[in-house]
Amino acid sequence: METVEISIIIVTYNSQDLIKGAIDSIYNLADISKTRFEIIIVDNSPFDGHQLLKKNIENNFYNASNLYVIHNVKNGGYGQGNNVGICKAKGKIICIMNPDVLFLEPLMKDALLKFQSNSQLALLGYKQTGGFDYSFYLKPEFRNSFSGFQMKLYNKFENFSAIKHYLSGAFFFIDKEKFEKIGLFDENIFMYFEEPDVSNRLLNAGYEIQYDKSKKYMHLVGNRIEYSDFGFKNEMKSLLYYIKKHGLNKKKFLTAFVSEYRVKMRIAKIIGDTNRLEKFSKELSLIQEIFI
Repeated sequence: METVEISIIIVTYNSQDLIKGAIDSIYNLADISKTRFEIIIVDNSPFDGHQLLKKNIENNFYNASNLYVIHNVKNGGYGQGNNVGICKAKGKIICIMNPDVLFLEPLMKDALLKFQSNSQLALLGYKQTGGFDYSFYLKPEFRNSFSGFQMKLYNKFENFSAIKHYLSGAFFFIDKEKFEKIGLFDENIFMYFEEPDVSNRLLNAGYEIQYDKSKKYMHLVGNRIEYSDFGFKNEMKSLLYYIKKHGLNKKKFLTAFVSEYRVKMRIAKIIGDTNRLEKFSKELSLIQEIFI
């Protein structure tokens, strides 16, 4: 009997409209047998939302023997939800996947081969389409006044550095044993900046991170520019925690961060993009409020 090699973890929160598409894409493009992978849904939704998601899955995937749904006892955030799924996972390789991600091509066999051929490989990411087509981002410690423009260029020319960049957290594969050795996701981070934290801890442990630009997945996030006060506050609180945890110079970081925002605001004003100008202005005020 074949053993489970890959466990796909999908953390959801009121994601009943997205989950069918995500699961369909996995089954439709699976290039290993169903007995060699499993899908674990960890639902952070409140009771009513969970019932809708559970009914959706039961109606559409009632014959799926390798699909499991866990209703998380608390919404502890993205990292905590994934940790719940990882602790239940049977596979040696974990695939972290957002509910708004779609497989565009077979990837599981390729991922297994990469991990099998490199004993030091801990984290593997592929090229993202959607979300400005950003597959990776600049770590906070390397931010400067022109970070936004640099990231466009880095992604356009596929210039990934595991030291300076972190892979998109929407979809990646990670070696379960190595991840457990570094302590899994830090549950003090509710959402945002889990990825650079994991990246730094893996690199400090001597493991390798790989980015493969030759294969793609779709992230349905779109090119969002709308402003969310709640979301941005959480992002900045996570960033502040990250800065303290990794021993960064808070004052130096804030100076570079504010400078970056002023550059973006100046450009938005020049080109007449009032929506972005308003968004950047609100974000800058919150940055100064939280960091000072």
